[in-house]
Amino acid sequence: MKLGAQFYTLREKNKTPEGLYNSFKEMKKIGYQVAQMSAICEIEPERLKAFSDEFELPITCTHSPYDRIVNDTDALIKEHKIYGCPVIGLGMMPKEYRDTLEGARAFMDAIREPLKRINDAGLRFAYHNHAIEFVDLGGVCSYDLMIEELPTLNFILDTYWFKYADRSYLDYIKLLGNERLTNVHFKDMKTEPKGDICPCGEGTIDFAPVVKLCDELKIPYALVEQDNAPKLGDEYEQMATSFNNLKHLF
Repeated sequence: MKLGAQFYTLREKNKTPEGLYNSFKEMKKIGYQVAQMSAICEIEPERLKAFSDEFELPITCTHSPYDRIVNDTDALIKEHKIYGCPVIGLGMMPKEYRDTLEGARAFMDAIREPLKRINDAGLRFAYHNHAIEFVDLGGVCSYDLMIEELPTLNFILDTYWFKYADRSYLDYIKLLGNERLTNVHFKDMKTEPKGDICPCGEGTIDFAPVVKLCDELKIPYALVEQDNAPKLGDEYEQMATSFNNLKHLF
Protein backbone atom coordinates (compact mmCIF):
# COMPACT_ATOMS: atom_id res chain seq x y z
CA MET A 1 0.00 0.00 0.00
CA LYS A 2 1.27 3.48 -0.88
CA LEU A 3 0.63 6.57 1.24
CA GLY A 4 -0.78 9.57 -0.60
CA ALA A 5 -2.09 13.08 -0.07
CA GLN A 6 -5.70 14.15 -0.69
CA PHE A 7 -5.30 17.67 -2.09
CA TYR A 8 -8.71 18.72 -0.76
CA THR A 9 -6.83 19.21 2.52
CA LEU A 10 -4.75 21.86 0.74
CA ARG A 11 -7.59 23.56 -1.15
CA GLU A 12 -6.86 27.03 0.22
CA LYS A 13 -3.32 26.76 -1.15
CA ASN A 14 -4.42 25.36 -4.51
CA LYS A 15 -6.45 28.28 -5.85
CA THR A 16 -3.90 29.04 -8.60
CA PRO A 17 -1.69 26.83 -10.75
CA GLU A 18 1.33 28.27 -8.96
CA GLY A 19 -0.11 27.33 -5.58
CA LEU A 20 -0.98 23.86 -6.84
CA TYR A 21 2.57 23.42 -8.12
CA ASN A 22 3.91 24.34 -4.70
CA SER A 23 1.60 21.81 -3.05
CA PHE A 24 2.97 19.06 -5.30
CA LYS A 25 6.48 20.14 -4.32
CA GLU A 26 5.69 20.18 -0.60
CA MET A 27 3.87 16.83 -0.60
CA LYS A 28 6.81 15.23 -2.41
CA LYS A 29 9.22 16.79 0.07
CA ILE A 30 7.25 15.32 2.98
CA GLY A 31 7.42 11.88 1.39
CA TYR A 32 3.97 11.20 -0.02
CA GLN A 33 3.94 8.77 -2.94
CA VAL A 34 0.62 9.45 -4.73
CA ALA A 35 -2.06 12.14 -4.81
CA GLN A 36 -5.77 12.74 -5.16
CA MET A 37 -7.04 15.88 -6.87
CA SER A 38 -10.06 17.59 -5.31
CA ALA A 39 -11.14 21.25 -5.11
CA ILE A 40 -8.14 22.47 -7.11
CA CYS A 41 -7.92 25.51 -9.40
CA GLU A 42 -8.86 25.42 -13.06
CA ILE A 43 -5.88 23.99 -14.90
CA GLU A 44 -5.24 22.38 -18.26
CA PRO A 45 -5.01 18.58 -17.92
CA GLU A 46 -1.67 18.61 -19.74
CA ARG A 47 -0.23 21.02 -17.19
CA LEU A 48 -1.59 18.96 -14.30
CA LYS A 49 0.05 15.91 -15.87
CA ALA A 50 3.35 17.83 -16.03
CA PHE A 51 3.15 18.65 -12.30
CA SER A 52 2.36 15.02 -11.48
CA ASP A 53 5.26 13.76 -13.60
CA GLU A 54 7.79 16.31 -12.33
CA PHE A 55 7.25 15.37 -8.71
CA GLU A 56 6.58 11.67 -9.36
CA LEU A 57 3.20 11.84 -7.62
CA PRO A 58 0.74 9.82 -9.73
CA ILE A 59 -2.88 10.93 -9.45
CA THR A 60 -4.83 7.89 -8.27
CA CYS A 61 -8.31 9.43 -8.17
CA THR A 62 -10.28 12.67 -8.16
CA HIS A 63 -13.37 14.19 -6.65
CA SER A 64 -15.13 15.59 -9.70
CA PRO A 65 -18.29 17.75 -9.79
CA TYR A 66 -21.55 15.82 -10.02
CA ASP A 67 -22.76 17.99 -12.89
CA ARG A 68 -19.68 17.17 -14.97
CA ILE A 69 -19.91 13.46 -14.19
CA VAL A 70 -23.51 13.35 -15.39
CA ASN A 71 -23.52 15.97 -18.15
CA ASP A 72 -19.92 16.21 -19.38
CA THR A 73 -18.87 12.59 -19.02
CA ASP A 74 -16.83 12.19 -22.18
CA ALA A 75 -14.74 15.32 -21.63
CA LEU A 76 -14.11 14.28 -18.03
CA ILE A 77 -12.96 10.86 -19.19
CA LYS A 78 -10.61 12.46 -21.71
CA GLU A 79 -9.08 14.74 -19.07
CA HIS A 80 -8.50 11.86 -16.65
CA LYS A 81 -6.77 9.89 -19.38
CA ILE A 82 -4.49 12.85 -20.18
CA TYR A 83 -3.16 13.06 -16.64
CA GLY A 84 -3.22 9.32 -16.14
CA CYS A 85 -5.86 9.05 -13.43
CA PRO A 86 -7.76 5.73 -13.39
CA VAL A 87 -10.60 6.72 -11.03
CA ILE A 88 -13.24 9.45 -11.40
CA GLY A 89 -14.59 10.04 -7.92
CA LEU A 90 -17.69 11.77 -6.58
CA GLY A 91 -17.34 13.37 -3.14
CA MET A 92 -21.03 13.21 -2.17
CA MET A 93 -24.43 12.79 -3.79
CA PRO A 94 -26.40 16.04 -4.27
CA LYS A 95 -28.56 17.13 -1.34
CA GLU A 96 -31.87 16.40 -3.04
CA TYR A 97 -31.08 12.67 -3.12
CA ARG A 98 -29.89 12.13 0.45
CA ASP A 99 -32.88 11.86 2.78
CA THR A 100 -35.27 9.32 1.29
CA LEU A 101 -35.25 5.90 -0.31
CA GLU A 102 -36.83 7.41 -3.42
CA GLY A 103 -34.03 9.96 -3.54
CA ALA A 104 -31.33 7.29 -3.23
CA ARG A 105 -32.87 5.32 -6.07
CA ALA A 106 -33.18 8.45 -8.20
CA PHE A 107 -29.48 9.15 -7.60
CA MET A 108 -28.53 5.64 -8.67
CA ASP A 109 -30.66 5.98 -11.79
CA ALA A 110 -28.92 9.28 -12.59
CA ILE A 111 -25.43 7.78 -12.45
CA ARG A 112 -26.08 4.49 -14.26
CA GLU A 113 -25.30 5.87 -17.71
CA PRO A 114 -22.13 7.81 -16.75
CA LEU A 115 -21.00 4.79 -14.74
CA LYS A 116 -21.31 2.61 -17.83
CA ARG A 117 -19.52 5.13 -20.04
CA ILE A 118 -16.69 5.52 -17.55
CA ASN A 119 -16.30 1.75 -17.24
CA ASP A 120 -16.47 1.28 -21.01
CA ALA A 121 -13.61 3.79 -21.33
CA GLY A 122 -11.44 1.61 -19.09
CA LEU A 123 -11.73 3.83 -16.00
CA ARG A 124 -13.53 3.43 -12.67
CA PHE A 125 -16.25 5.57 -11.15
CA ALA A 126 -15.96 5.70 -7.34
CA TYR A 127 -18.27 7.10 -4.65
CA HIS A 128 -16.81 8.73 -1.51
CA ASN A 129 -18.86 8.37 1.66
CA HIS A 130 -19.73 10.72 4.47
CA ALA A 131 -22.14 9.61 7.22
CA ILE A 132 -25.40 10.43 5.43
CA GLU A 133 -25.16 7.27 3.32
CA PHE A 134 -25.74 5.17 6.46
CA VAL A 135 -28.99 6.83 7.56
CA ASP A 136 -31.85 4.31 7.81
CA LEU A 137 -34.15 4.80 4.82
CA GLY A 138 -36.64 2.16 5.92
CA GLY A 139 -34.59 -0.94 6.61
CA VAL A 140 -31.79 -0.09 4.20
CA CYS A 141 -29.20 2.65 3.73
CA SER A 142 -28.06 4.23 0.47
CA TYR A 143 -24.50 2.90 0.82
CA ASP A 144 -25.65 -0.71 0.95
CA LEU A 145 -28.09 -0.06 -1.89
CA MET A 146 -25.26 1.23 -4.09
CA ILE A 147 -23.12 -1.81 -3.27
CA GLU A 148 -25.94 -4.23 -4.07
CA GLU A 149 -27.60 -2.56 -7.05
CA LEU A 150 -24.64 -0.95 -8.85
CA PRO A 151 -22.16 -3.86 -9.02
CA THR A 152 -19.62 -1.99 -11.17
CA LEU A 153 -19.54 1.11 -8.94
CA ASN A 154 -16.30 1.57 -6.99
CA PHE A 155 -15.86 3.34 -3.66
CA ILE A 156 -13.47 5.70 -1.89
CA LEU A 157 -13.85 4.60 1.73
CA ASP A 158 -13.44 7.29 4.41
CA THR A 159 -12.40 5.93 7.81
CA TYR A 160 -13.53 8.98 9.79
CA TRP A 161 -17.06 9.00 8.43
CA PHE A 162 -17.43 5.25 8.95
CA LYS A 163 -16.49 5.75 12.59
CA TYR A 164 -18.82 8.75 12.84
CA ALA A 165 -21.69 6.60 11.52
CA ASP A 166 -20.73 3.75 13.89
CA ARG A 167 -19.99 1.37 11.03
CA SER A 168 -16.99 -0.94 10.68
CA TYR A 169 -14.63 0.22 7.95
CA LEU A 170 -12.75 -3.08 8.27
CA ASP A 171 -15.91 -5.07 7.49
CA TYR A 172 -16.64 -2.95 4.45
CA ILE A 173 -13.05 -3.10 3.21
CA LYS A 174 -13.38 -6.91 3.30
CA LEU A 175 -16.76 -6.71 1.54
CA LEU A 176 -15.55 -4.44 -1.26
CA GLY A 177 -12.05 -5.86 -1.80
CA ASN A 178 -9.75 -4.53 -4.50
CA GLU A 179 -12.37 -5.12 -7.20
CA ARG A 180 -14.35 -2.15 -5.89
CA LEU A 181 -11.94 -0.28 -3.63
CA THR A 182 -8.53 1.08 -4.63
CA ASN A 183 -8.38 4.29 -2.55
CA VAL A 184 -9.00 4.57 1.20
CA HIS A 185 -9.16 7.95 2.94
CA PHE A 186 -7.10 7.97 6.11
CA LYS A 187 -8.85 10.55 8.29
CA ASP A 188 -8.58 10.55 12.08
CA MET A 189 -11.12 11.43 14.78
CA LYS A 190 -9.82 13.41 17.76
CA THR A 191 -12.22 12.06 20.39
CA GLU A 192 -14.93 9.41 20.33
CA PRO A 193 -17.69 8.97 19.38
CA LYS A 194 -18.08 11.95 16.99
CA GLY A 195 -15.05 14.14 17.59
CA ASP A 196 -13.40 16.63 15.28
CA ILE A 197 -11.08 15.65 12.44
CA CYS A 198 -7.39 15.78 13.34
CA PRO A 199 -4.03 14.78 11.85
CA CYS A 200 -3.64 11.02 11.53
CA GLY A 201 -2.03 9.51 14.60
CA GLU A 202 -3.34 12.21 16.92
CA GLY A 203 -6.81 10.74 17.32
CA THR A 204 -8.68 7.56 18.14
CA ILE A 205 -8.44 5.56 14.91
CA ASP A 206 -5.93 2.72 14.78
CA PHE A 207 -4.69 2.65 11.21
CA ALA A 208 -2.40 -0.38 11.63
CA PRO A 209 -5.15 -2.99 11.06
CA VAL A 210 -6.43 -0.97 8.10
CA VAL A 211 -3.02 -1.07 6.40
CA LYS A 212 -2.60 -4.75 7.24
CA LEU A 213 -5.99 -5.68 5.77
CA CYS A 214 -5.52 -3.53 2.68
CA ASP A 215 -2.13 -5.10 2.06
CA GLU A 216 -3.66 -8.57 2.37
CA LEU A 217 -6.40 -7.64 -0.11
CA LYS A 218 -4.00 -5.78 -2.42
CA ILE A 219 -5.84 -2.47 -2.06
CA PRO A 220 -3.12 -0.10 -3.24
CA TYR A 221 -3.63 3.44 -1.91
CA ALA A 222 -4.16 5.27 1.38
CA LEU A 223 -4.84 9.00 1.04
CA VAL A 224 -4.52 11.34 4.01
CA GLU A 225 -7.41 13.78 4.18
CA GLN A 226 -7.98 16.44 6.85
CA ASP A 227 -10.99 18.57 5.93
CA ASN A 228 -10.48 21.14 8.70
CA ALA A 229 -6.74 21.65 8.18
CA PRO A 230 -7.08 25.25 6.87
CA LYS A 231 -8.71 26.25 10.17
CA LEU A 232 -6.09 24.64 12.40
CA GLY A 233 -2.79 26.08 11.17
CA ASP A 234 -0.43 25.43 8.29
CA GLU A 235 -1.83 22.64 6.14
CA TYR A 236 1.59 21.48 4.99
CA GLU A 237 2.75 21.04 8.60
CA GLN A 238 -0.38 19.06 9.46
CA MET A 239 0.09 16.81 6.45
CA ALA A 240 3.70 16.28 7.56
CA THR A 241 2.46 15.30 11.02
CA SER A 242 0.10 12.72 9.54
CA PHE A 243 2.83 11.34 7.29
CA ASN A 244 5.34 11.03 10.12
CA ASN A 245 2.80 9.31 12.35
CA LEU A 246 1.83 6.83 9.64
CA LYS A 247 5.03 6.11 7.72
CA HIS A 248 6.13 3.20 9.96
CA LEU A 249 3.02 1.29 8.77
CA PHE A 250 4.03 1.37 5.10
